[in-house]
Amino acid sequence: MQKIVHVRPLDDAIGHEESHDCPCGPTGQGVRNPATAKMVGVIFHHHALEPCHQWEASDLS
Repeated sequence: MQKIVHVRPLDDAIGHEESHDCPCGPTGQGVRNPATAKMVGVIFHHHALEPCHQWEASDLS
């Protein structure tokens, strides 16, 4: 089973959806098990529209 994690800014000018379709256009990065090279998850890093100081990671597996 793959895990999906979203890293979102909390104090941005807009609210960020826990979705890869968020208006900020988050970048997805695959995470692989180094021993097997099998894909084990994806991290979506949301883009802040203004400098932010508070971020949150949410596990949607």
